Amino acid sequence: MNQKSGINQTASFLLVIGLVIAILVAGRTFLIPIAIAMLFSFLLLPVSRFMENHGLHRVLAILVSLLLAVVVLTGIGYFMYHQVANFADDGPQLKKELNEKIEDIQKYVYRNYQVSHGEQKKWINEQTDLLLDSSGQYLSGIFAFTGNLVASITLMPIYIFFMTLYRDKIKVFLCKVTPTVQNDHILSVAHKTAEVSYKYIRGLFIDIAILAVLNSVGFLILGIDYAILLGILVAVLNVVPYIGVIIGSIIPFAIALLTGESSAVAFGTIGVCIAVQFVDNNFLTPKIVGSSVSINPLATLLSIILGGMLWGIAGMMLFIPLLGMAKVICDSFPATQPFGYLIGEEAKMKSARRKKDPTKLVQLNG
Repeated sequence: MNQKSGINQTASFLLVIGLVIAILVAGRTFLIPIAIAMLFSFLLLPVSRFMENHGLHRVLAILVSLLLAVVVLTGIGYFMYHQVANFADDGPQLKKELNEKIEDIQKYVYRNYQVSHGEQKKWINEQTDLLLDSSGQYLSGIFAFTGNLVASITLMPIYIFFMTLYRDKIKVFLCKVTPTVQNDHILSVAHKTAEVSYKYIRGLFIDIAILAVLNSVGFLILGIDYAILLGILVAVLNVVPYIGVIIGSIIPFAIALLTGESSAVAFGTIGVCIAVQFVDNNFLTPKIVGSSVSINPLATLLSIILGGMLWGIAGMMLFIPLLGMAKVICDSFPATQPFGYLIGEEAKMKSARRKKDPTKLVQLNG
């Protein structure tokens, strides 16, 4: 009977997971703007609440906070547009330099391995075709996400406005759909989730900004072209654990190798990326991001992959903070605490267990 009950519970769990995935895929057009608006609501809530506490009406406080966010995002977008435009203007020159590098490589291969230029050109064309085929889907996904984002950009401020305006109504709703004895606990979980989400998102933005400055300064010292654009790109890619760092190091290395006069400068970009990554792992992330919610790298990587499969580019960015929110909720209820443990940092979990009962830690590790 117990075995049958366990099978039923497993089947029910898998059914729920399947339904959730189906809803995420079918409702992605609606859910992506809602998710973005929710995260920005958490980010702007302290700003509007500060103005409310100083006598400003809630509606005006929310509108002012939204206006400040629009001004900041517009400034960032304008700056990035000019950086990308400068890079695009140099496209023909970069293409010319790339062709020269390829010719040098072909001569080296022919001189040392006796592979003819025709065979090399055939192989390069085959690999280029494969790259274009694979990148076509990726680029179409980027354009689709950009198109959906532009189409929903007018709705997101409205979502943010009403989510912030009706935050008390949402609290009352949570109390009405849960037993009275659990109301205090549910409200505490909701408050903690919002607070942790705010700290996590804020910390992530601060971390990216600091990394962008450090990378850009390092690239400027080396004298490579497009140093600021590359510094920002590497900082954003750093959000993806392991893979993002590798890709982020390859891109400035390739640009420096293509445009620089010495290969030492190209290898210097790798040194900058390694140094900045060391500072980030040991000083920035533990203090800025890690203090809010601790998610282990495997769970983060899996969430990025799953987010990309379900929501495309938007999912790769959104599923990390959503995973942090899920961990807070899982840690707050006994039935879901194992899932919170699974996606949490192992070192901190061991530390917590050691404080509770050292003997149990020995038994668990034994």
